[in-house]
Amino acid sequence: IMVRHQLFKLKMNSSLSLLRRGALQPLLLLFVSLLATPVFGQGMTEVQVGSRPGAGGPPDEVRVRFGLIDIVDVDDRRQRFSIDAFVEVHWRDRRLASSTVNGTEWRTLPVSDIWTPRLLILNNRGLQTTLPMVATVDGAGNVVLRQRLAGPLATDLELRDFPFDSQTLAIDIGSYQYSPSEVVFSSDSELIARTDAFRSKGWSFETLEPEHSVYRIAEDGRGTSLLRYSVRAQRKSVFYALTLALPMTLILFLAWLVHWMPPQVIPPRIGMSSATVFSLIALGVSFRLTLPAIDYLTRADRFVMLSTLLVAVSLAVTVFASSRASRDQLDVANRVSARMRQLFPVAYGLIVLATLIN
Repeated sequence: IMVRHQLFKLKMNSSLSLLRRGALQPLLLLFVSLLATPVFGQGMTEVQVGSRPGAGGPPDEVRVRFGLIDIVDVDDRRQRFSIDAFVEVHWRDRRLASSTVNGTEWRTLPVSDIWTPRLLILNNRGLQTTLPMVATVDGAGNVVLRQRLAGPLATDLELRDFPFDSQTLAIDIGSYQYSPSEVVFSSDSELIARTDAFRSKGWSFETLEPEHSVYRIAEDGRGTSLLRYSVRAQRKSVFYALTLALPMTLILFLAWLVHWMPPQVIPPRIGMSSATVFSLIALGVSFRLTLPAIDYLTRADRFVMLSTLLVAVSLAVTVFASSRASRDQLDVANRVSARMRQLFPVAYGLIVLATLIN
């Protein structure tokens, strides 16, 4: 009986000990969780991610620093240009201020946990981001969102003066959620670029002043604040002088040489004239395929079309002179050929002037 009594007391003491530890464990976990809860000014739990900092008051001001590292390519046919850029977006959210954080210290927070101005690049056609979607916040509530962007942007090219044209390559930034009464862009927003280091060949670049406006899809729509960064691109026409003007001039020179041949040499004259027509058409078509399908003529188109017309006239004169020579009218054939030898260079000079003069 005494042995059983001792065993019963031992079991009771063990059960009470386990019960005490089990009852204290939730309290201990609650205490630890309270100690581990961060304190950011009013507390992150009180910040409503969907509401802007200045709700009910003046619009929140957003500053954008756009560092354009490179313009990699300008695609005439697709009307796009590819960029490599580093962007900083600054704003202030006093709800994130903290008295326990030094003014020089920064905290890193996920973008999904804080309010953001919901910015996007309107002419984005496939930009990719490479940095984590986080923001840094100082003790005063100043927020900085940094991101690296790379990819194509759409642009509306005006090609009437091609290949002597200059284009304005724009980067349009706006908010997809907030109106101009809620979010505005700071006048301190800036575009930073080393245009002399851009890798796109055949162009020279120059940055322009940022433009502030309101973007609306519909005229009576609410709209959004628009910040436009622009780069003026001047095309270098030397490349096109070598790849279009020089071959075209050589073809025209062959068409002119036909009229220096005796009119009675009919097969070589007709063969050379026909070859110049086909060569010129092939060159003009292959060159035109490098440009988009536009409903107006460029300067290069005028040069190709007028040159084609001149070669067609030259072929017609060659056929006429050869037909007269075959009928023993050599005097008429020689006069026509001599007149064409004089008029052909004049016509070519007028074509060049019509191309160069706007």
